[in-house]
Amino acid sequence: MGRFLFLTNTPSKPPGFLSALRDHRFDVAQQYALDRAELPRYDAVLLTMHSDQRHLAEQSNRLDAYLNSGGAIIFNGHVAHPFLPELTPYVPAGQRGLESLRIHREAGHPLFAGLTDDHLTFQRGVAGFYSRGMNPPPAGALVLNSLGPERWPVDWLLERPGGGQLLVHAGNDLFSFLVSADPDGLSNVRRFFDYFSGGADADARRH
Repeated sequence: MGRFLFLTNTPSKPPGFLSALRDHRFDVAQQYALDRAELPRYDAVLLTMHSDQRHLAEQSNRLDAYLNSGGAIIFNGHVAHPFLPELTPYVPAGQRGLESLRIHREAGHPLFAGLTDDHLTFQRGVAGFYSRGMNPPPAGALVLNSLGPERWPVDWLLERPGGGQLLVHAGNDLFSFLVSADPDGLSNVRRFFDYFSGGADADARRH
């Protein structure tokens, strides 16, 4: 069983999948309590698209140390205020019809196993929900999915020398999208938490 910290700063309830994935534990906390969180207890910290990035920048040293110690951070959204050294501001892509919105699988990674380009491109037959730009990846990052004919990096994963991992998704919250697109329930989302908690596919992070 993995243990994860879901940080929120909105009055809405946490997503339902947190309670539905009973094989993992999710602690939900206000982002502004981050300075009191015992980060080493968690396999990963989840940051939503609504995160206060100015506040995260104030907590940069703690987050940086957590990654250096082998922890993982999953960030969703558009980088406006880089709060880790690997992050740079979001760049929107041009909108030129369907092909500019098409998502391409770039790496055969277990995080997205079983998902096709079309799974990620379309939601209820409509394109454009997954991402419309990129948070440019740093050198050494593994690009998982890209956008449009220019193959702009949309999802990327970086492993630090100490084993810490940073997963960045340049769009609305990735897990909410995957839940809505998953005909088999929560299998697509469960795969992420199995991976970050050291499940069977976790060794793929080094390939």
